[in-house]
Amino acid sequence: MKAMSSAVPIFELSKIVVQYGNHRAVDGLNLSLQKGESLGLLGANGAGKTSTLKALLGMHSPKEGVVRVFGGSTGTPAVLKRLGFAPEESLPPERFSGREYLEFVASYRIADRTRRKEECATLLEELDLAPHKRVSAYSKGMKRRLVLAQALVGSPEFLVLDEPLNGLDPLIIVKLRQRLERYLQNGGSMLYSSHILAEVEKTCRRIVILRRGELVYEGTTAETISKFGSVEAAFEATAGTPA
Repeated sequence: MKAMSSAVPIFELSKIVVQYGNHRAVDGLNLSLQKGESLGLLGANGAGKTSTLKALLGMHSPKEGVVRVFGGSTGTPAVLKRLGFAPEESLPPERFSGREYLEFVASYRIADRTRRKEECATLLEELDLAPHKRVSAYSKGMKRRLVLAQALVGSPEFLVLDEPLNGLDPLIIVKLRQRLERYLQNGGSMLYSSHILAEVEKTCRRIVILRRGELVYEGTTAETISKFGSVEAAFEATAGTPA
């Protein structure tokens, strides 16, 4: 008899319903991520992507269903310590310098002080961030890059990126993609929500598409390209118009 895999999924959403008043933003969604996978979460505006992320991260309790992260409850300090999250709308605290803020976040993930400083310095350089400048003096694009840096530092087990390319110039996009490729090659797991479909095609090995809070397509990127020609074509064929 073939032995069953005992691997615990990075996360598992079981028939979750997220509701605001009478509006169901997510309706009976089943979704999971295995260790080492990269999953692109796609959908038009209003499809339920942000609500799904909020339920996953413990920011909004679903009305129905079960959310598990690393096999346990979501939103706990133990879980949050093992993941890196870059929300679409976020501003780092402005009283710190870029280096101070990044090293503060890194202190929760990297015990060795020397390695912590080295990794922070590397990330700041890769993302073209002035280490000693106060965050209050950063441009909007620099603040966005710092939010990405705090999610990436220490290579957390699970990375959640919500519209990570907003406000990034082409060179930084290439550097971010390279960083994510190394992260995945080293065994990291990632959920990547974006409207930049071509970048999702390059970055993620599997995609799901939501429409009106329901999953309407799921497949590997290779399968999707074989069937539709591109992730963009698959999106056009399945996403439809949000309610």
